[in-house]
Amino acid sequence: MSSPVFAITEQARQTPVVFEADLCIVGGSCTGIFAAVRAARMGLKVAVVEQNTLFGGMAVAAQVNVWNSTFDAFHEQRIIGGLTIEVVERLRKRGAVQEIPPGKRNQFYFNSAELCVELDELVREHHIRPFLCGRVVAAVREGNRVDAVIIEDKSGRRAIRAHQFIDASGEGDLIRRAGFAAYQRDQLQPANLQALIYGFDELKGDYVRQAIKNRAAEFDYPRDNSTPWLMNWPGAPGIYNTFGARLNGVDASNADDLTATLMEARRIHRALLDMVKSESGGQQLNIVAWAHALGVRETWHAHCLHQLTADELLHGENFPDAIANGTYPIDVHSPEGTFLRYLDGREETVQRDGTQHWRRWRDKSTFTPRCYHIPYRSLVPQEAENVLVAGRVLDADRDAFGGVRVMVNMNQTGEAAGVASALALKNSVMVADVDAQLLRDELAAGGTIIC
Repeated sequence: MSSPVFAITEQARQTPVVFEADLCIVGGSCTGIFAAVRAARMGLKVAVVEQNTLFGGMAVAAQVNVWNSTFDAFHEQRIIGGLTIEVVERLRKRGAVQEIPPGKRNQFYFNSAELCVELDELVREHHIRPFLCGRVVAAVREGNRVDAVIIEDKSGRRAIRAHQFIDASGEGDLIRRAGFAAYQRDQLQPANLQALIYGFDELKGDYVRQAIKNRAAEFDYPRDNSTPWLMNWPGAPGIYNTFGARLNGVDASNADDLTATLMEARRIHRALLDMVKSESGGQQLNIVAWAHALGVRETWHAHCLHQLTADELLHGENFPDAIANGTYPIDVHSPEGTFLRYLDGREETVQRDGTQHWRRWRDKSTFTPRCYHIPYRSLVPQEAENVLVAGRVLDADRDAFGGVRVMVNMNQTGEAAGVASALALKNSVMVADVDAQLLRDELAAGGTIIC
């Protein structure tokens, strides 16, 4: 016999409307804030709901402090502009960003704490109504339109009404609660937890790799693809942002999975430092700060008007409604290893033990596209009249998502969703009927590079 299912019946209640907006954005990542800024610059009254104490999402709360290349596949021409570059310039003035010359996969390493302050300033400058530490727990839907979202925060249960909505939550919190179609893959890309650590500069040998090789079993440390990445923390010499071991089989949209994973990830970090101390003869490494959130690559996707495919990406399909560009390779992490496929025809496989193998998936003589593109249709949920998605909730197949999921690409989807929401409202049309050329023109006028 199955165990009985218990439930508590709550009394009917009235939820006060705390704010009425032209546009409400669920998720205050860079993607969400960039959507808010672009919409506010077009005259909209905007609200942003963010579950963390900080704006910035993966770039800030999860301390993923790297933005990838904004240049084309030949490293000659910038193909990503807009608010990504605006914010980089703001960080540059504070000495909070380090730039790598074109030619590498990564371009900017930044101080996440300083980025958070710049996002706060953008919110203030554009008179955006912030709701930090707020979670969307329900949506009020009438037909194919969302009328309001219900949030819960320190003040209780409250409602925000709006004419337009954007789901930039990363987990599809709005579209799933509103009942729009969404899907989750059988095998999700792994998560990581980051920590700021002091002491790596004092190590005189490659004790990290040695410790993992010699002491992983002793400290119950995962060996496969688990050598940490050490990123500089601009403005703080000697502090390294340390990307923890990949954690497979994690659904970060599930509360119990999330709790267990956060605790296990912190244990693994501590195990690594203890291993290195033992291997090096006593070198002390100290955790300075934990990331506020788990670094999540993937959970849910919206079923949109178009699913972006790997074939479209790798052949540089030039969509008439293209709203974002990118060159980051297809990059799929799994328990079996990591698979990367580049626009120039190279293919890299990193096996479980860390060994690399290179081959070509396309002949050298074949045309190499300058970049790939993301179409607006991949941000428009099926049936939705006034809801868009931005960020990693967009619709893409497994391999295509492995390429477009990085922040320099997702930032652009936020800008596009914010501008499209403003155009839909101003022209009294459904989001699916926003004129693609008008959208592209408006994006270009605001600094987006349209290729």
